[in-house]
Amino acid sequence: LAQILDPEDYRVELPSDLTGKVLVADPKWDFVVLNIGQNQGLLENGVLLVNRNGRLVAKVQVRSVQADRAIANVLPNWKLGEVMEGDQVIP
Repeated sequence: LAQILDPEDYRVELPSDLTGKVLVADPKWDFVVLNIGQNQGLLENGVLLVNRNGRLVAKVQVRSVQADRAIANVLPNWKLGEVMEGDQVIP
């Protein structure tokens, strides 16, 4: 209900120690497949930061979660570089 009433302030709380990696990156459609899922505490609509060598590359929002995989869309206003396979993701 909070997501519908106030989408700007709606946040999904993710575990602070959650970390994962990008398995597949599709630059044409701006989505990624991650190696983390429900088993690690990832939730749909959660937002993750993508970094490479300690530098922020992009921000992604999780759209689909399975037991140990997830699909996330790259947020256009937060794309600072091309997301690549092997990039780290954190909440």
